[in-house]
Amino acid sequence: MGRCSYFVYLLFLIYSLVSLCRCQTSVYITEPKITSIVPVNSTALTINWQFADSSIDQSSLIRIYITILEYYTKYNTTTYSANFTSTASNKTVTSWTQNFPLVNAFYVVCFSTNSTITNVTYFVATTNCQLAQTCSRQNSSNCPNASAVNIQATSIASNSFLITVNWYNILPITRNSTLVQISSLNSNATYVSLVTNDTYSIESYQFSNLQARTTYVVTTTVNYLLANQLKTETYSSSVTTSRSAKLFSTSDILLFGACILSIFLIKCH
Repeated sequence: MGRCSYFVYLLFLIYSLVSLCRCQTSVYITEPKITSIVPVNSTALTINWQFADSSIDQSSLIRIYITILEYYTKYNTTTYSANFTSTASNKTVTSWTQNFPLVNAFYVVCFSTNSTITNVTYFVATTNCQLAQTCSRQNSSNCPNASAVNIQATSIASNSFLITVNWYNILPITRNSTLVQISSLNSNATYVSLVTNDTYSIESYQFSNLQARTTYVVTTTVNYLLANQLKTETYSSSVTTSRSAKLFSTSDILLFGACILSIFLIKCH
């Protein structure tokens, strides 16, 4: 193929792609979005979603598939599911509540949609999975945000402390990355170790060379894969270092001196 012929072919290909894009975008189709997963009590969740505005969306048929995987122990998993079909003129169902036999369990909620236009070979299919957790057994108003980790500060000394990132082993997630930092110091924690027990996979990170009796704001960002989707969670906590051993010694000496002086004064009188 000569240069001229190749150039003509390239122009034709570009024109074809532009025409195809115009053809596809002239039919605007979108999918409903999950808006929230609300713990109702210790044994129920409500999944809420929202359809696109009818002035934008030209979908004639929308199918919604909701799958909930229940994780209470690492040995048993229970699956719940529901299907909903909506049309362009009937988009009234926008929530679903599922009750469970177990109390305060973890759940993976996957919200899948398939939007189509009648007699048009064009569709949009998406899946979004999120973590959820029901309320505590003791207090149904205590409904924590579902999290893949539990963050704690340990081994707090005058010039250092540890941040432990406790990953729940029960959850079907894959650890991707962890960043622990004190933004005010532009300092990242040093990775120390990974220890696993029946409940957690525990990552430890250490800050050192800190000031005594000082409060630091620690930001922890974790990334993980859930159903092959990258998820990010960010946490902020305050940690105050302890008094130094030198301060303790100085205060002890001053207190001892005050006691001796008091005894001396009493004897003199």
